[in-house]
This record gives sequence, structure tokens and C-alpha cells, in this order.
Amino acid sequence: MSSALPRFVEHSDLENIPYTGLRGQYGPYLADEGLVHAARTALGLNLPLLLTGEPGCGKSDFAWVAAHAIGRAEPLRCHIRSDTKARDLLYHYDALTRFGDAQHGDRERARDPRKYIALRPLGAALMSPGPRNVILLDEIDKAPRDLPNDLLHELDEGRFEIPEIGDFVGEERAMDRTYKNVPLQRNMERPEGQKRPLVVITSNAERQLPEPFLRRCVFFHIPPPTETRLAEIAKARFPDGDLQMMLRLSSIFMALRAERGIAKPPTTAEMLNWVDALHRLYNPADVEPTVRAFAGGIVGAGGKLPDGMSWGDLPGLPCLLKLNEDLDAIGARDR
Repeated sequence: MSSALPRFVEHSDLENIPYTGLRGQYGPYLADEGLVHAARTALGLNLPLLLTGEPGCGKSDFAWVAAHAIGRAEPLRCHIRSDTKARDLLYHYDALTRFGDAQHGDRERARDPRKYIALRPLGAALMSPGPRNVILLDEIDKAPRDLPNDLLHELDEGRFEIPEIGDFVGEERAMDRTYKNVPLQRNMERPEGQKRPLVVITSNAERQLPEPFLRRCVFFHIPPPTETRLAEIAKARFPDGDLQMMLRLSSIFMALRAERGIAKPPTTAEMLNWVDALHRLYNPADVEPTVRAFAGGIVGAGGKLPDGMSWGDLPGLPCLLKLNEDLDAIGARDR
């Protein structure tokens, strides 16, 4: 552990997320020590963990890391869109079906509004008894500007209201259909003594989030990995691969990212897809000499592709560049 990071006091919840040996959705996950430190801080303070960084850098996958570390198979996930409202993340009320039942269907069932309520992942994470949950709010910067602030009370207090239930009191408790250990009632409150979920929020920083929301988060920015770190990540994901080959691929990847005129530089996730394709799908006899030549030329030219070589000859280039203008920028559209 880096000496720049202070040590935590003994606390079982914090130690559940180790600094090494992490596992994400797709395999081993190499996390910056600062990222794990931020996650432990969020756990200890019962605050959301806000992660930023370029697309494909592992922000969302860290929710799986945290879930696995605390004994969950996976996080609960909220898919955020440009029209998402706070209520959409907490519960859904099927008013149309209830209206149909009241008019032409099961009128007795229509009397009970709870029959038409379904908890969404955030609502379930806040209310579920038992071990701590991890909830992923992915790409929150896509949502309407008011949504982060609209969630402050729910995240702080662990409670929310379902006004559609009104003052209805049934003879029996109604449990959610998916999260069967959570009773539905107008005023939803976290069970006494229940630990708050770890809320992992990701943002691509496409716009500034509201300051009141930022004040209530623990923040960490995942920086682009260095060339050596990229090789370590690739080797961890593909343990039977050759480390020297991973180092060569990392040097090629970094040189391509640094090319002038590229509007969408490839990300870490695209690098891993590229390595996977070269590793599993391509003939090694065709790939290895070309990769060796590219890497050697780049090293000799000080980190740039030397004159006389073309990016269009790089195996697996479609895994890395996805825009026509980027192919034009490197002269590889027709290669």
C-alpha cells in the first residue's frame, strides 16, 4: 500500500474490499489503490461513491468488484436514460393495468394498489433486509439535471414514499413480486439496523453534476492507465498470454491513442477486446511478426509510428477505431 494513503482503523466492512485479488464482471480487476481507498471511505461514511473517467476505463465494472468483495453475486443495476426520473429508480406503478382490471377485469384485485407496484433496483437496495447490497447508478450524467438532487433525501435517509398506495390497508401484508422479502407500504423505510447499500455512481463527466449532490459523495477519478499498467491489466485478463507480447501491444495502443486528429481514441475496454481478438481469433503466425515490427518501429521512433509504416496494416484495427474520420486521420479507411 502506498505510503501516501493513510491507514484505516480496524473495521470489518472496510477490509472486505482488499487492495489486490479483485474480481469484476469479466475477470480479474486491477484497481488503483486510491480507488479501493475511496470505496472503503464511502463504505465507512455510508456515502455514495462517485466514479468518473473516460468510457471503458472500468467505472461500471467496479460495482461488480465491490459486490464480489462483500459476498454478493452481482450489484443491483439502474439503467439511466435522458428521461429517467427519481421515481423510476425506486418503484413502478402500473396504472394502466389497474385501470383495465377495474373496468373489465379483476375488480377485487384492482382494490389493492399494492398489486400494481413493483420495486426498482434502487428502491429494493434501500429496503432489502439482510447483507449489505451494492447498487450501480450508471452514467448519471445522462439523466435530467434535477435527478441527482431529487435522490438526495432517499440516499441520505433510506426512505421514500409510494403515494399511489394512499391510505389503503389490506388484510395481509403485500410483498414485492421480485424482492419477496420487502413489504410494500406507503411509507417505505429501511429496516431497523439494516446497513445502507454501497451506491456506486458513474459519470462520463459530460456535464457538471449539482453541487449539493457532489457534497454528499466520495469522489474518485479513474485516470487512463500507463503503458506498463495496460500490459498488467491485459496479462491479468488473459493469464496464458505472453507478457512480452502484452507489453508490445500496450506500446502500440498508446502510440495509436497519441495520434493527432483522432476524435475518439480507443479506451481500455477496446484494448482488451483487441487483445482478446488477437489472442483467440487470429493466426499467431500472422499476428506476432507484425506486432513485433510495429512495436519495434514505435520504440525506435520515440513512441510514434515511423515513416514507411501504416496503421492500416495493424491486425485487429476495427477493434480500436470506430469512426470514419479517425480512419481518415491515420490514412487507413481503405486498408
